[in-house]
Order: sequence, then structure tokens, then C-alpha cells
Amino acid sequence: MIDELFETLGFKEEEVKTYLALLDHGARTGGDLAKIMGAARPTTYGYLERLMAGGLVTQSQRRGVKIFIPEPAEKIRLLYRRKIEELRGKEKSLDAVIPELEKRSGTNLLRPRMQFFEGREGMESAMEDILTAPGGTMTYSFWPIHAAMDVLRPEFFRYHNLERIKRDIHIQGIWPRKGSIDIRKHPFLGWGPEYKRELRYAPEGIEFVMGYWVYGHKVMFLSSRAESYGFIMESAELAQTMITQHQAIWKMSEPIPFDKKYVQGFIKESQEY
Repeated sequence: MIDELFETLGFKEEEVKTYLALLDHGARTGGDLAKIMGAARPTTYGYLERLMAGGLVTQSQRRGVKIFIPEPAEKIRLLYRRKIEELRGKEKSLDAVIPELEKRSGTNLLRPRMQFFEGREGMESAMEDILTAPGGTMTYSFWPIHAAMDVLRPEFFRYHNLERIKRDIHIQGIWPRKGSIDIRKHPFLGWGPEYKRELRYAPEGIEFVMGYWVYGHKVMFLSSRAESYGFIMESAELAQTMITQHQAIWKMSEPIPFDKKYVQGFIKESQEY
């Protein structure tokens, strides 16, 4: 978890270790810190310089000797807020840039294309592609939610649902009957108008561990944790075929009962997101 937080801010693993060592041992000279970490002095100084540039370490002098001081942990929160604001500023440029880039693709967009993903990070990247669908898009998922929750992080699902709702991307979803999801633990998996998602249980006897999600002319397939891979196929014909199959099963599927009293906090958060 710690490494992922720092990675988002642009810090590498060894730089994180250097900052944590300073937190543990207090302000130190570069030489002292190198001994504590068992690293070469030039290498340690390189890490310290990048940490100073990133705002996590400051430098002082005592009797002519350079001392490196770790910023309080709360500084990380401030750095995150700054990064979020920077991204929001750059996001405004996307409205002008994206159409221009799409023009460069030209008719190539009409050709069937495939992207392959492996591991948790790759599969989360595949899931994020769904968020590129235009606002108002209806998507269709045939989703083994238990297998998906076993592969992908709950915090990713929470983020994905907040973004999807904000972007006005809708879902008709089918889940297998076996197993259950604790909505009190995972309130982001609710359904109804506020979630822009309708869910049904698949008919008896239809169980699955690999799911698919159709959005626009794309179909994303994700495996279970046992194999941990996924791929996105961009094909208008395949997408229409999968939607036809989905609608046939949807008609035979049963709406899932749902008590909204456990998810009011998330609904409010999604409305303010």
C-alpha cells in the first residue's frame, strides 16, 4: 500500500526506503544515512536529491555539514492534493487534444483490434478503458463479481464506480447466483438509478468464472484470479453478437433484491464526486 501511494507521486522504491529511513532515524547526514541503509554514498545522495525535488526532504546545515530532514508524513497528503489539482488543470486540455488524436487514427478505428493484459495491474488497466465510453452509453456486463473481487482491489472498484457514475456510463449487469456480496462492506456495488446500474441474477444452472463487458464497439474479457489475464477486442460485429446473447439471457434473469439503507453514504459521495 505504501509503495503504491508513493509511486503515484512519482517516487521509486529505493527513494521511498530512503525517506522512511529518515523518518525512522531522524535528520541525518548523507553519509550517516548511507551507512544505515547499507548503500553507497553517491547512490544515497541521488535518492535524497530526488526526494528534495519532490518535496519530501529538506536540507539544512549544522557547523558546515549538510543535514537532510524528512518532511512530516502529512506532507504526503498535501502533495496528493497538489497533484490532483494539476491533473484537473490538464484535464481541460483533453477536450481539444482528444478529437485531434482521433482524427489521426482515421479509418483504422474501424478495423478489429485486440489488446491483451496480464496480472492485476493489467486487468485494472483494461477496466479503465470502459471509462472512455461516451456519456450516456449503455454497457452490458456478464460479470462473475466474486471472481472479479478476488482479482481486483476493492479500492479500485470503488474508484471505478465513482468515475463511471460521474461520466454517465450505464450498466445492465448479470451476476451468477452462487455466493453473495456484502453490500455493507462494498457499498459501491449497489444498483439502481443513483448507480446508473441495473442488476439481475443469471438463470439457474448458468454459472461462470470468466466475464465480459460490452461498451460501444469493444468487448472486454477478464479471467479469474487463477489465470489473471484479460483482453479487449474492438469489433462492431463481435460487440453486437455479445449484446444479442446478453439480451437473451437478460430476459430470463431475475432482478436482485436490494436494501438501500446500507449505501446512503456512497450514494451521497457519488453525487458530490
